Amino acid sequence: MLSKFIIMKLFYYIFLLSYLFSERGDVHSIEFLEYKTVEEIQSEIDQDLGGQGISITAEYDVSLYKVIYETLDGYGDTVLASGVIGIPQDLNHAFGVVSWQHGTVIQRDSVSSVTGFNLLSMILSSAGYVYVEADYLGLGVSEGFHPYCLNIPSANTVIDMIRSARNFCNDSPEIQLNEQLSLIGYSEGGYATLAAQKMMEENFSDEFDITISLPMAGPYDMSGTMVDVMLNNTEPYGKPYYLPYVLLAYIEYYDLGELEDFFLPEYAEMLPIWFDGYHSDSYIDEQLPNPPIQILLPDLIQEFESNQNHFLRTHLQDNDLINWVPQSLTYLFHALADELIPFENAQIAYDNFIINGSENITLVPIPESYGGHQDAAPFALITGFQLGLPLQDINPKGDVNTDEQIDISDVIIIVDYIMNVSELSNYLIWASDMNNDNMLDILDIIELVNHILN
Repeated sequence: MLSKFIIMKLFYYIFLLSYLFSERGDVHSIEFLEYKTVEEIQSEIDQDLGGQGISITAEYDVSLYKVIYETLDGYGDTVLASGVIGIPQDLNHAFGVVSWQHGTVIQRDSVSSVTGFNLLSMILSSAGYVYVEADYLGLGVSEGFHPYCLNIPSANTVIDMIRSARNFCNDSPEIQLNEQLSLIGYSEGGYATLAAQKMMEENFSDEFDITISLPMAGPYDMSGTMVDVMLNNTEPYGKPYYLPYVLLAYIEYYDLGELEDFFLPEYAEMLPIWFDGYHSDSYIDEQLPNPPIQILLPDLIQEFESNQNHFLRTHLQDNDLINWVPQSLTYLFHALADELIPFENAQIAYDNFIINGSENITLVPIPESYGGHQDAAPFALITGFQLGLPLQDINPKGDVNTDEQIDISDVIIIVDYIMNVSELSNYLIWASDMNNDNMLDILDIIELVNHILN
């Protein structure tokens, strides 16, 4: 018999080999979190939105799962990250994916993989979307400092979360995906949404076909508009912690030196403690001067202002999201009265996109009457949800050609497959297997024809 030591070593080497050959988006583990019925979801929707005159109907029971998956950190190394997947409960229809990118979070556990359902995840998943939400790097189970407003790690985390959801659904008898993909995010999530869209269109266009993208209230013009806001030394800022959060991330991921090279001594000492993932944003704001520019060394400020080629300015320019050509149907939402992330971010991005040749992009200014950064969010999210519904496909079993109809054209595709053994996708195999026996044959054709005739 093999000794216990040898068996343990064999398991270790098997694990090591599996890790070495893992791919981005591979599912490391899945954990069931919650189940909500249509009635429970409808009750919560009515309670939260009914008083505002907003009517949304829940259509499906939903299961919510925590997923831990493979992605890349800010240095290009493989790491584990977490997020959630919401699954509509219906075996006879195929659903598209909607990926929600949440706003700025400081505390490690203030993410959906820990807190479970929220109103948005209930609305979107019960409406017939497979709901996907990444915690982001540095939050949830992910170690290290959160790469705040860094476009590449933000995009990687979102893209690999979507891949993990696809991998989970393809291996699960509980759900079937169609090919649709919608992106939506607010504040930092608006930034992450546009970053993911950019990477998908430029690097993974053969893998992702975006149905609609809805970036909202994001800081896309990092080196311009947001610099001007943060350099203001006369007016208080609504969220002082934004400035050190960005700088700490850039210092960390670009290896720019010691904190003492940037911050006054008392802040260089305390910032790592305040940003350890266990202090709230309100607590940190109470510790900071306002305007927050006062935490920086005066010499650094002077050098930055006078040198257009300053290394910090260069890194911020590298993370701007305004100098490319979006191809997918895109709506940029932004409140005219946004006091935290000025409307100019969206205007400059939109103007550049139009100049660069984008044709499917619309700027949606939210009127001042809806309020600033936080208050305008419900209007943006509800309007974005309503924009996406007419584009949504929910395909019944038998809809082989994904036109949401079951007719003779679907029969022809199945016959062609059986006669020519042509290759089908996971979706087409599911749609064609009418009798659910995991085989495609004449019996499926007969059942499909009977369905059409009846």
